[in-house]
Amino acid sequence: MKRQERKNDRTINIYKILTIVLAVVLIVVLIIFGRSWMVQKNAQKEYEKLSAQVNDLQNQVNDNQINIPSDTQTETENVAQEVQTEDSELEQKGIEIPQKNLNWKKLKGVNPDIYAWIYIPGTGVDYPVLQHPSDDSYYLNYNMNGTRGYPGCIYTEKANSKEFTDFDTVVYGHNMRNDTMFASLHNYEDQTFFNNFPYIYVYTKEKVLVYEIFAAYKTDDAHILHTNDFSTKEGRVSYLESIVKKSKNSPEVKDKIQLSVDSHLLTLSTCVSRQADKRFVVQAILLNEEQL
Repeated sequence: MKRQERKNDRTINIYKILTIVLAVVLIVVLIIFGRSWMVQKNAQKEYEKLSAQVNDLQNQVNDNQINIPSDTQTETENVAQEVQTEDSELEQKGIEIPQKNLNWKKLKGVNPDIYAWIYIPGTGVDYPVLQHPSDDSYYLNYNMNGTRGYPGCIYTEKANSKEFTDFDTVVYGHNMRNDTMFASLHNYEDQTFFNNFPYIYVYTKEKVLVYEIFAAYKTDDAHILHTNDFSTKEGRVSYLESIVKKSKNSPEVKDKIQLSVDSHLLTLSTCVSRQADKRFVVQAILLNEEQL
């Protein structure tokens, strides 16, 4: 009888230990998920705050120039952002450049790696663009404030010039479940959306670049800048041919746009849900070449 009681006591103790272990594991998991949620929430709030400042139209354009708030007019870093609309190509297409209240000194104060701003009407893409000076994957895993985790940042790699003068500038961003960052690029899988929102605007301290989207399609995860040779005419031709080939079965392609080895392209790249070896890219061509 006593042997049976001892056995029962051991069984109860084992259950108690297992219960405690499971409780500890659950608490740890909840702490990890809670921290991750807080990091993502705080990062998103920071983006929303920046976006609200940038899209505040109270200090906007008079005579094609964004006015500077009176308390910063004497600071040379806050040079007025000129919005040039005299380009005949833009005029012919009836394109007006959306106004942004970009205070570059404040943006640099948030993070010195911010060097541009990207905006795509009709999507949630309205973010600063960053480039880390030494680690190409840094902003894949870190936020603007240095915290590790999602959503990360919209960023380019060191192989691309910050002046957007390369044959193809590749910009990366996460495909977030809450439709932030580059998630809304997937809207371009719909033909109607593709036709209705064809332009991408990139703002820097010195200029505003206008790109027209010509293709949006799913591709493999090969690194565009590492697997293509853009230093030669042959390499560029091969790349342009590969775009046509990859996108030929996609309805989201504009065949009227003339691509050449002298074009300046913009490629936006994001992940495809549940397909780790795939990427979804939106590709555009620079219209106002004289800005470079």
